[in-house]
Formats: sequence, C-alpha cells, structure tokens
Amino acid sequence: RAQNSTKAEQVFAEVAKAIGEYPVDFRGAQILTGNEEGSFGWITVNYLLETLVKFSFAEEWEHPQDTEVLGALDLGGASTQITFQPGVTIEDKNTSVFFRLYGTNYPLYTHSYLCYGQTQALKMLLAALHQVLQPLQISHPCYPKGYRENVTTADLYDSPCVRAPSPPSPAQVLMVTGTGDPAACSSAIQKLFNFSCGANRTCGFNGVYQPPVRGQFFAFAGFYYTFHFLNLTSQQSLNDVNSTVWTFCKKNWTELVETFPRRKGYLHSYCSMAIYILTLLLDGYKFNERTWSSIRFSQQAANTDIGWTLGFMLNFTNMIPTEALEQVKGHQPSLWAGAVSFIVLAIV
Repeated sequence: RAQNSTKAEQVFAEVAKAIGEYPVDFRGAQILTGNEEGSFGWITVNYLLETLVKFSFAEEWEHPQDTEVLGALDLGGASTQITFQPGVTIEDKNTSVFFRLYGTNYPLYTHSYLCYGQTQALKMLLAALHQVLQPLQISHPCYPKGYRENVTTADLYDSPCVRAPSPPSPAQVLMVTGTGDPAACSSAIQKLFNFSCGANRTCGFNGVYQPPVRGQFFAFAGFYYTFHFLNLTSQQSLNDVNSTVWTFCKKNWTELVETFPRRKGYLHSYCSMAIYILTLLLDGYKFNERTWSSIRFSQQAANTDIGWTLGFMLNFTNMIPTEALEQVKGHQPSLWAGAVSFIVLAIV
C-alpha cells in the first residue's frame, strides 16, 4: 500500500477474478487501514474476554456491569496501533471510531503509526546510525558487544520508511559492530520520535493527538514476543523490567550465544527491540510507573491467539449485533426432569 497502491489494486482485481470462479461467498478483498487493524484487534480482545457481553447463570446474555473494556496495543513489523476507550471526549475525529455492540456504545480512540513497527523502526535506527558520518563501519549501541554483521546500503535503504541520504551513497557493504551500551541505545532510539506536543494539546508522538491512557490494556504480537523471551510477561514492576532489560543489553555476544544457542537468528536484536518497546510505551504512548501495571503482555486471550483477523470477521459477518441479545430460549427445568425420568425408566 505504501509503495505502490496502483499495483496493489491490480493484484486485488486479479485475486477477485480468480476466487470468483469458485463456489464461495466472496465479498471482495481490500487492504485494511492501520486504524481498522487497531479497531479489529480491540474487538478481538474484548470479545474473547467477554467484556462486551457474557452468558449468565440465569441463561441470559447480559452486559457485564462491573467490567471495563480493555485497550489493545499491537506491534507488528511495519506499524503499531493503540486503541482504547478514553475517559474524555476525543478531540480529533481522525483518531476516533465508534462501535455499537450488543446495545452498548463504544466511542474509541485509535491510531496506527506506520513505520513504527519493530522491523521498520530498527531499520530506521540503523540508517540513522549510518547517516551520522556515513562510515563503512557502524558502531551499534543496541547490538551486543562482539557481534558483527555485514549490511549492504541497498538492503538498508530499500524501505519507504527509511529516507536515503542525499546525495545517495553508492552501493556499499557496511560492517555493523555491536557495542552493548544500553544508555546510548536508548538515546539513539528516542531520536526516532518527536515527543513534543502543541500548546493545550495532549499527544502520543510525532504530533498525533492522544488522550491520556485509561483502563487495562492487552499488549500482543511484537510486544509479547520480545517480553516473553526476556521472561517479562508476569506483570513485573517497571523497575524490574528496566533492570532486566539493562542487564541483558550489557551481556556480550559470546555470553548470549552460550546461554541461548537456539535463538541465534534474532538474538542480537532483542536488546534493541526491548528498549524500543519501553520507549514506545513510556515516552510514546505515555504510560508511566503508575499505569505500567495496567499492561498485560499476552499472546492469547481465552486460549485464542490475539490479532485483528477475528475482530474483522466478527464485524464483517455481523456476528456481533448492534442491539442487546434476547434471553436464550430453552426447555423448562420440569421438561428436562420429565425427559430424564423417561430415559431412566426406559433403560430399566
């Protein structure tokens, strides 16, 4: 979508043509907007955790009176989304979405930051380190000391999220060397963001309006995978999280390979991903020491993987009605008792 929307539409046209030849109820294909992705992830979380509606002991569908809906934090490779129900009126309609589900209104704040998914953000970081002096050797503070890799400028600047230097540098092979410096890593990552806000305006980052975070949140996808690797998904305090991340980032490459021999492929990136997540949540989304405990890092809810797909299907197929469900009709207890008695007599 970001690179060539015309080609994307051509691909979808061919897909629609091919699938249309099969006996299926095909209703079209499209690229979701980032805000749609965030909203459908929110539906998934709250549907699975029964914060929208639940089946009571009285055999009735009811809206949970004492249950708050949860916010959703999604971190993909190319973008990140935040969606929640704020406690104030949403001032920017471009960040607002409205759902009426089971007879209850849900005005939500949602925003998607393109290029701030973990893959693209770390690519922006490497490019920023290269562009300081444009050397053939790059010292990377987020990579463990002793780690080395070669990266071509063609691979580094092959993304619309990464601005190539002007004039463009010739095709080169860059040697990237880790220095294992978490303080310098944090400083470099913070430079990827603009945390300033306009007058009389609350914002997340890059000048995007965001009301203060409110309620409990589920953080999934990239948020979960990195923190799960570091054993930080048990709602540890912010101090404990920072301490664990800092300790990990100071380990050299030899130590890490000996400790995690089967994770060598992504092992060098976990420090940068962890510090990026902390920067995004604390400085970007404006969580703090008090609200940190409201974040739950999880891959699943109700034994089901969390993502936007379930929420999309529920919304697209109208499986979540706008109005409250009626009482489920069933047989009276006396009829069940009579049926059971008949079965027992028949067996005897």
